[in-house]
Amino acid sequence: MPIRPSDHGVFASAAGGFVALAASGGTETTYNDGGGRTWKVHTFNSSGTFTVSDAGSGNDAGYVKYLVVSGGGSGGTSSGAGGGGAGGYVESTSTAITATGYTVTIGAGGSVSGGNAAGGQGTASSFGSIQATVGGGGGAGGSTYSADATTGGSGGGSSASNSGAAGTAGQGNSGGSGGGFSGGWCGGGGGGKGAAGSGGNSNFDYGYGGAGGAGLASTITGSSVTLGGGGGGHHDDPSGACGGGTWA
Repeated sequence: MPIRPSDHGVFASAAGGFVALAASGGTETTYNDGGGRTWKVHTFNSSGTFTVSDAGSGNDAGYVKYLVVSGGGSGGTSSGAGGGGAGGYVESTSTAITATGYTVTIGAGGSVSGGNAAGGQGTASSFGSIQATVGGGGGAGGSTYSADATTGGSGGGSSASNSGAAGTAGQGNSGGSGGGFSGGWCGGGGGGKGAAGSGGNSNFDYGYGGAGGAGLASTITGSSVTLGGGGGGHHDDPSGACGGGTWA
């Protein structure tokens, strides 16, 4: 099965009928679905072209399955910051194609500047005209909490007492809200495809940054692969009373 170096990418797979669909591009693998059909999988972890030379004929001709995941957002800077949201996750089980080339673009994760800044949004992945929404950045921590989380495929987690940013319907979920306790603030986790980010724990004596939202499993490659998990929130207590959140 394809091995992806990061939590974003494009997968396209096709099954032939009487004449198999002929295509090239990406890392090519095959698997048998147990029902007598062999599927060819094209996995893209860098930008390229999915080239269909023959759409085939028969019941399954001219159709592919695809999964597109955009780059996730960065967490915010400084203690108590929110986690980055997962990139948008778009999957189809039957999409018509023709004999032509389809541009595949692979987005990168978001970046972040110094100081008290919100995390940057990721960049978009696309397959032809199909594009997934970028992941949202986490809210800034530090003493001012001046920059809040941003929306995306999944929204970034917030800092302080702010609400997490919204995700995009069908592609992801919202980030978690920040939480406060006696020693400082704990950032919310970024949203994931499978679940929203958890809020920062506001337990009076001991708190945690919120966990990132869970990703979602797909079997498009022939084996189960989970993509689209959000990033964990951070803490604001210099003594470490809030532990960092976890990646989904």
